[in-house]
Amino acid sequence: MRTPYEQWRERARAFLSVGIRPEHADWQGGLLGAPTPAQESAMPRVPAALVDLLQRAACHRDPARNALMYRLLWRVVHGGRRLLRDAADDDVMMVTRLAKAVDRASHKMKAFVRFRELRTEDTVRYVARFEPEHDVIMRTAPFFVDRFAAMEWVIVTPDAIARWNRRSLEFLPPGQQISAPSEDASETLWLAYYDSIFNPARLNVSMMRKEMPVAYWKHLPEAARIPVLVADAMPRAGRMIEHAVACDAGNVAARAPMPPPGSTLDSCRRCPLWERATQAVPGLGPREATLMVVGEQPGDEEDLSGKPFVGPAGRVLRRAFDDAGIDRAAIYVTNAVKHFSFEPRGTRRIHKTPAQREIEACRVWLDEEIDTVRPRVIVALGASALSALMRKRLAVGAARDVALTHPSGARVVATYHPSAVLRAPDEQARAATFEALAYDLRNARALAGLVRPAPAPT
Repeated sequence: MRTPYEQWRERARAFLSVGIRPEHADWQGGLLGAPTPAQESAMPRVPAALVDLLQRAACHRDPARNALMYRLLWRVVHGGRRLLRDAADDDVMMVTRLAKAVDRASHKMKAFVRFRELRTEDTVRYVARFEPEHDVIMRTAPFFVDRFAAMEWVIVTPDAIARWNRRSLEFLPPGQQISAPSEDASETLWLAYYDSIFNPARLNVSMMRKEMPVAYWKHLPEAARIPVLVADAMPRAGRMIEHAVACDAGNVAARAPMPPPGSTLDSCRRCPLWERATQAVPGLGPREATLMVVGEQPGDEEDLSGKPFVGPAGRVLRRAFDDAGIDRAAIYVTNAVKHFSFEPRGTRRIHKTPAQREIEACRVWLDEEIDTVRPRVIVALGASALSALMRKRLAVGAARDVALTHPSGARVVATYHPSAVLRAPDEQARAATFEALAYDLRNARALAGLVRPAPAPT
């Protein structure tokens, strides 16, 4: 069998040999005769990069690909050899787009072909059925030769059948009867392995559908397990988090050491952040508050004022307090890291997420605040605060609906940092993130036993 590119090239050469312009080339009519030897010898040479691009694009299923490829070839042959360097050229962009789509289809084939064992009296053969998005079987089959050279295998696609007999690779026309088992004995082991490596804490359904399109599922043995695993993901993630928290709570030695006697937050040199920050920013609120809110670190305005949550994120947080019915004067607010971590950019200081070592270094001050205030409930605003409180990196989204407990015995409620509201890409996303923050704060207020503040007199 000839590759899609070889079929296109034969006709393109015939058009080119008699000078047929792209707008006059008929790709639907009968085949032209092959170029004569004299015409063949006079064929112009084209850049290797163009040949590679056309070989890939020829596998695309777009019915307009032949005419598009020939138009690009014609332009390059007639004085445009530098054309391929122009990434903004319409023809170059369109052919490149086709080629990249073919590359993705080839990658998906390498990832999602599943062989099943077919035993006969005298041999063992492995058979796979696959329906690629584009005609990539002839481009991709050599990958399976390299990877499964010791196996006899067959891959059946709507475009062609690839067969490897441990000596040579051949391609057969589609439509031939190739028996393939619906399952084999090794699939039970494969499904058990797939279940074991599925990490519910990292589940992202939309990303999974993008990387593993549903169109490929019918030939994947594990596809039947995916809905079950997705449905059980949140409970499993909760059990994983609870187990991690229980282990950490029992490990008293894992807590950061207390500062030397007589040391103060202002004199802290446990990490390099103090060198550029204006000042340390301590927590603020009643010493016996039942609810404590922990953020990530001070921002630019907090660094200058010496008070937590007075900048843009603080204004969002105050709105969320009002929505949740929380009296700001009744709670203790602080940060996991007490000095401003930033990158200078011109005259501005741009927030920089604190490193884990900086969170670890500052935990001693956070633990001291918790021991002093002894809150009933602690709200963790964002991943850094959650990491500082739970001694482990946890995903906020997975931890929001899980009952977490701090080693002090306080209930921990995980939620989004108010800066996530400010970073949301559009108004709808900002509203959804703010509502999630306010919802979690309402739950924290209820757990802490706080009453709603009396309405202001009118």
